[in-house]
This record gives sequence, C-alpha cells and structure tokens, in this order.
Amino acid sequence: MGNIYINSYILYHLSLSRPLSLGPSAQVERRRRRVVDVHGQTAWVGSGTMLGEVYYAIANKTSRLGFPGSVGLTVGISGYLSGAHGLASDHVLDATMVDTKGRLLDRAAMEEDLFWAIRGGGGGNFGIVLSWKLRLVPVPATVTVFTVHRSRNQSATNLLIKWQRVAPSLPSDTFLRVVVPLYLGTRAGLVAAMADTFPELNVTVSDCTEMTWIQSVLYFVFYSTGKPSKMLLDRGNGIGDPSGSCMRLARSS
Repeated sequence: MGNIYINSYILYHLSLSRPLSLGPSAQVERRRRRVVDVHGQTAWVGSGTMLGEVYYAIANKTSRLGFPGSVGLTVGISGYLSGAHGLASDHVLDATMVDTKGRLLDRAAMEEDLFWAIRGGGGGNFGIVLSWKLRLVPVPATVTVFTVHRSRNQSATNLLIKWQRVAPSLPSDTFLRVVVPLYLGTRAGLVAAMADTFPELNVTVSDCTEMTWIQSVLYFVFYSTGKPSKMLLDRGNGIGDPSGSCMRLARSS
C-alpha cells in the first residue's frame, strides 16, 4: 500500500477515522504491497499493483477465493477494475487517498460521493489513490475450461448467432466467451449444462479440462496448461492479453 512520508516518519493509514492534513511538503510513494485476509475474504492492494500480482497473492493464501478482474495481467489495479460477479468496482470496499487539499482519507473520511467517484462514477481527477480494499469472491475447488473449434464451414457463424441468444440464459456458473469459456464446476456439470442450453455446440468431455481457478487465469492468458503461477508476476511488455479483455466470474447460485 502507499505510504505517506513526512519528515522521514511513516504514517500508517489503514484505520483512519478522520481526515489527516499532510501539508504541501508531503511526498507520496506508490507501493505494490498486497495483504490478503482469507477469513475476512478481503485484500488490501497498493494502487501500483498489477492484476497478475493480485491473483498471485490470493493464490498463495487460498485456492477457494478469487477476484473478478481482467486477464490483462500487467494492467494496474487503479486503472482497470471490471468483470462480473457484479462489476469489479462493486467489490471495492474501501480506499486510501490523498485529496487535492493534501488530506489523507479513507472511505469514512471521504464520504460516499467521493468514494463513488474514485471507483469510476466521476469523470475527473479527485486526488491520488494509494490503496484499495477489495472483496474477494468464493470459487469452487474445481473449475473447468473448454475449447471447441469450429470453422466457418462448420456452421461457426450460426453458432455465434446462437451464442448471443443463449448467453443471458446460461447457468450462472458459466462464462461463455468466443475464445475460451469457463465453468465454475466439474466437466460433468459443464457437459450437462451445455447439452441442456446449447446442444448445437456439442461440447464433450474430451473438450474440457478441469483445474483450479488460478490455473484457469493462466489458461485464459496463455491458452495453454502447465504455466507456473509466478508468470502472473511478470511485468514485461507483451505478457497477457493486451486488450485487457474481461475474465468474468459467474455468480454462483
């Protein structure tokens, strides 16, 4: 998380209950610290943290929690929070920031209008966000990805049209994208769900691969299995999905 340095003293700001005046000489250092609270299902992350680093920190603590963000691993937390399970911005519980008056604020001190604005509700700059508190979401021990290849002469166009029609009515545990779909459950459950809602896709057990949620993150990024989780920490150019396309976590029923 970001620390505020004043005359070489560090002010820890996670339990602020009121604004703290820093004065014009305050220097803000953006950090990449990640603190995951498994019991509370939350994580504090510095605003300089990349999404891959967030996923890696969560996976190091538990395999049963995730965060609905992007598969663009080198996208910064402050710049991009989106996904499903609601929007990712809906899972921002708190933040620490320095406003334009040099005050150090948390959610209680900044009040709800400003908190709404820094999560994307406003169209301007309101200060420097130092850290975010995120709500993590439960994920099953096993998720399933599947890839079905269809060429244009194999009715791919008709399948895309069908996909657009059935997507809103798919089981809530399913995220079906054109590139790589994800199902929060076992392959048997996925095959049954697809046979019921999208039989034209003809998904079979051999199309499916079971894995943990964090392995599915790597699969979405690199389109292959067996990648080490430390690749989530790579900040180099060209790693991951450059478009920052959404990796959604469907809301479990």
